[in-house]
Amino acid sequence: MRRVDLVTVTLESWSRLDDRQRQRFAEMFLRAALRLGGTEFRRWLRRRVRTAPLAAPVNPAAFAISDDMVAMLKQLPPLKPDDADRGTGL
Repeated sequence: MRRVDLVTVTLESWSRLDDRQRQRFAEMFLRAALRLGGTEFRRWLRRRVRTAPLAAPVNPAAFAISDDMVAMLKQLPPLKPDDADRGTGL
C-alpha cells in the first residue's frame, strides 16, 4: 500500500473547507481521536481525506481526449461486427 503523509494531506484538505465544514470536521476528529486507538484512528483519518469534502476536487480535463488521441483513433481500421467477440462467434 502507498504511504500517505496524513498531516500534509489533512492540512491541504482543511484549507478547502469552509468554516462550517471545519467546525464539523474538528468535532468528528476529536471524537474519533478519543474513541479509537492509534492504528484505527489513522485508518479513520485516511478514509476521511479520500472522501468528500476533504478529498481533492476531480479535474474533468484529466479525462478529456486530446486531439492527438482522436487522430490516432481515426487511423485504426473500422470495427467489424465480430470484433467484440474476438472471433469466437459467441
